[in-house]
Amino acid sequence: MAFSFRLKDEFLDEYKNREVPWGFRDEAGNSVGEIVYLRTYSRKHEDGTKERWWQVCQRVVEGMFSIQKDYVKSNRLPWDERKAQRTAQDAYERLFTFKWTPPGRGLWMMGTPLVMEHRNSAALQNCAFVSTADMNRLDPAGPFTFLMEASMLGIGVGFDTEGAEKGFEVYRPVSDNGPQVYEIPDTREGWVESVRLLIESFLKPDKDFVSFDYDLIRAAGEPIKTFGGTAAGPDPLKRLHKELRKLFTARIGETLTTKDIADIGNHIGVCVVSGNVRRSAELLMGKIDDEDFLNLKNYGMFPERAEFGWMSNNSVSVETGDDLSGIVEGIKRNGEPGVIWMDTTRAYGRLSDAPNWKDHRAKGYNPCAEQSLESYECCTLVETNLNRHEDYEDYLATLKVAYLYAKTVTLLPTHWEKTNAIMQRNRRIGTSAPGMARTRPVRSPSPSPLRTPPVNCSCSPRSRCVRTARRWPGSTVTLPATTPLHGCSSWTPTRFRRRPSTTSPPTLRAATS
Repeated sequence: MAFSFRLKDEFLDEYKNREVPWGFRDEAGNSVGEIVYLRTYSRKHEDGTKERWWQVCQRVVEGMFSIQKDYVKSNRLPWDERKAQRTAQDAYERLFTFKWTPPGRGLWMMGTPLVMEHRNSAALQNCAFVSTADMNRLDPAGPFTFLMEASMLGIGVGFDTEGAEKGFEVYRPVSDNGPQVYEIPDTREGWVESVRLLIESFLKPDKDFVSFDYDLIRAAGEPIKTFGGTAAGPDPLKRLHKELRKLFTARIGETLTTKDIADIGNHIGVCVVSGNVRRSAELLMGKIDDEDFLNLKNYGMFPERAEFGWMSNNSVSVETGDDLSGIVEGIKRNGEPGVIWMDTTRAYGRLSDAPNWKDHRAKGYNPCAEQSLESYECCTLVETNLNRHEDYEDYLATLKVAYLYAKTVTLLPTHWEKTNAIMQRNRRIGTSAPGMARTRPVRSPSPSPLRTPPVNCSCSPRSRCVRTARRWPGSTVTLPATTPLHGCSSWTPTRFRRRPSTTSPPTLRAATS
């Protein structure tokens, strides 16, 4: 791997045999944290062995600082190698001891050929949003192909039903000249292109019927060299093509509905999560007066959706003062829909401050609904683990490293031009802070350190801050650090403590206590 920045060998030697402070150890000394790391985030070397933790930390930090150095050099800005080495060593130590980590996709992809040689940050992005309002007559499939490709890269994607208001008619594909046969390349782009061709054959008039040749797609279980992991084989894609063709054929001569859009997006999501090592998630946003949308998970009304409707979290977009009584029964039934106040989203950075309308372009949210986004925008997230810190000042020092990592990712473009244009303007990032209930000593009465970006250097452009505070719920990458997922903790304000069954395996008991 061609890194322009390298940590010093004598520095790395100190960590090669140092004990890793894995989280969630059981009575026998086994660690759920280590198991999660080996299963999910450790890549294979060419000789078939797995990366050790010190090597993952090296790949991440050297990749991170190489991106910074390359950016500075290409823009003819000053680069201080000695200062960079000191900062990188501090970042390494804090990563090794789990005071911070990249998000899971950062542990998996930072410093790999896809990022460093292809100069593509898409696989490092956590979340995205795309509005189907961007469907147009020339490119009716655009939002869906973005949803699919981003999901295949492990990005959680939100989308909406606004395309239903554009009056797209479903056409019968032309078959007079025989079917158009598309030989699907064994690439991510090939899968996405096949879906584009299929959707366009129904949403554009006078398009040829399209069929597919799957022979080039590698068999299930074969290794994927660039992205890592193993291939799913052609079956998930075959099922997706079958379901989409069935959906559109039943709708020929009619206009596209909110349910149709939901079905298309959910079928795509099911295809993506059926294979490879990276999983994804979806959020679907709709209107509070749309009965079909409100009943998407009412499987008594739409029984066929039970097979794929679980793929997205569904939320209604409302404004302050809207009557929410119509969604109460649905929430009682299955917890959905969620509620997102988009007028508040666009008006405020912090609810404690005056409205500033800096986020007036926001169209929706990511699947966890903690990050507002414009259509086709991505967001870079990073983890900090409160329970690993000695005091508040120690945590502030970690925040600087975490902020620097997230901003560094924004220095690299994705392969989506629309996305790059937005990200260069916003450089939207988010920082998790799990473990609050377990870590009272680091709390401070002073204003949040996230109000103002704590780092100012030539390799971290200070573009207009759309939002000055954003915390996200965290992910499985917190498990190696003994941090409870999604803010969960054994402690609650009522001092209730969950106790795992005494018959549970020791590792499970440690992980749930």
